[in-house]
Amino acid sequence: MAAFFRHLWLLSILLLPSAAFAAPVTVIVRGVDGDLHKNILASLSIAQQQEAAQLSTGQLRRLHKKAPEQIAAALRPFGYYAAEVNNNKGHGLLEKHGQGWQAVYEIEAGPPVRVDSVRIEISGPGKAHEALKNLQAGFPLQPGSQLNDAAYEKGKKSILAKAFAAGYILAKFSESRVEVRAKAGTAAVLLRLETGPLHIFGETSSSSLILKPELLQRYVPYQPGEVYSVNALNRLQSDLYATGYFSQVTVEPKLPAADETREEVPVELHLSPAPKNRYSFGLGYGTDTGARGNVGWKNRMINRLGHKPSFNIQLAEKGSKAAGGYEIPLPLLDLRYDTLSFDTLYSEESWEDTEISQHTLGAALKHSSPNYQFGAGLEYLHESYTVGGREEDSTWLLMPNAFLTLIFAENRVNTEHGIRVGGSVRAAQAPYLGSTSFVQFRVGGKAVFSPLDKWRLIGRGSFGATMMDSINELPPSLRFYAGGDQSVRGYAYKSLGPQDNSGRVVGGQYLTEGSIELERKLSGIWSAAVFYDIGNAYDNIDADLQQGIGIGARMTLPFGQIRLDLADPVSEGGFSIRLHITLGADL
Repeated sequence: MAAFFRHLWLLSILLLPSAAFAAPVTVIVRGVDGDLHKNILASLSIAQQQEAAQLSTGQLRRLHKKAPEQIAAALRPFGYYAAEVNNNKGHGLLEKHGQGWQAVYEIEAGPPVRVDSVRIEISGPGKAHEALKNLQAGFPLQPGSQLNDAAYEKGKKSILAKAFAAGYILAKFSESRVEVRAKAGTAAVLLRLETGPLHIFGETSSSSLILKPELLQRYVPYQPGEVYSVNALNRLQSDLYATGYFSQVTVEPKLPAADETREEVPVELHLSPAPKNRYSFGLGYGTDTGARGNVGWKNRMINRLGHKPSFNIQLAEKGSKAAGGYEIPLPLLDLRYDTLSFDTLYSEESWEDTEISQHTLGAALKHSSPNYQFGAGLEYLHESYTVGGREEDSTWLLMPNAFLTLIFAENRVNTEHGIRVGGSVRAAQAPYLGSTSFVQFRVGGKAVFSPLDKWRLIGRGSFGATMMDSINELPPSLRFYAGGDQSVRGYAYKSLGPQDNSGRVVGGQYLTEGSIELERKLSGIWSAAVFYDIGNAYDNIDADLQQGIGIGARMTLPFGQIRLDLADPVSEGGFSIRLHITLGADL
């Protein structure tokens, strides 16, 4: 019998009218907008249950009764302490609506509370510190301001940040309160800051034997006795990672406990070495080089002085090369960016009716910081060449050289806004510094702008000039040519320039190049572009600049863009298409 009644009870539950459960509820809030509206909806329990179809009618009514209190709490952070819900005696309106329910809250926010006084007091050794003077003037809440919790907290954080930056790392508020007089609609702000003692840097040490201690100390951007700074520690960690010597860098300041009177903060560095040898292998294709492959090796640190040797071999259809380098950081200058480098290169290259074989040896002092690079050096060049299929010769040159590059961009690989400008100069003087005399300079730049969402405007240009009696005395690697992937698209690599009597391009004394490109992002990693190029190499000032136009597709990857361009050499007349494929960073 008991089992019969239990089953009967379960059956009655299943057959209860659906009205025992509430259908989904729609919540409508009127009278406020913007952040006030968002915060109310985020705070209302009934709004968070809008899609809960199995919510009972009783539960729904209980949530509705809590709404006025939750609305009031949601408005107080913005300074509204006299808010009212006007419909249904201040409780809002909850009623059946179609197949569900509707909760409507008509809100009168009322006048906001205004700050009538702000008092910021400082005690402790830092009371007279210049950075902590007149804190009230920079506080986001001022007499007459609308009370706002977010602005109040932001102001407190700013004061503590200034104290920490000034070296008072134990600074804290002994009192921080806002006294709200809701009936009067006013509030008083009171902050009392206890600075604690001024802290300074102690010694920076490491048990690591990766670098010589005296060399490691050159990376430390502060001296013992200087005011303690978290920013300085962050910079130290960033600089040590940037060397490539370490796989892990932990900068640990030995901060005093709250009950300690110690003012010195020693710093301990925990360093793990990076794998010394880095190998690289690559295959690629470019219309200027043809199919190519390369193998590279670099030793991140061959000794405890931080020296870095490297070697690279590239084999390509239109030329091959082998290059070696040796880089020495300079501790007497800026160890992060300044190096003495030695380089050697052997290369063979051919284009049109020109073939060259060259060997170079060079040494240079270089500064390579994130925004600018400059350097000066000396390079020895020996080159054997054939120009126009007939002119065979060889030359040697000892060339002093210098360069400067400025780069301003948040992201040099895939750039939204950025600019790069630079220039270089080199020279030789016969008979002491070569078999011929010349002075050559080149200036150029590239700019990327994003005037509209998904659009980029890219412009580049360069100009070069060589001062000498006859360009025929200069080896082809130092003459100017135009045409190719990075020059005037639509024309073959180095196919533009002065010609000999048989019509073969032999290179020129001057170079002018320019390009404008409009790119539109399509979807994901894909973009499309249209472009116009102009330029030529020439010997006389009345240059005949050649033009090319075309369209392109872009694939944007983390390491740069793969660019496929179809270009028409407009100046040649008729209609022909040349394919250009390149890979690289924007700047």
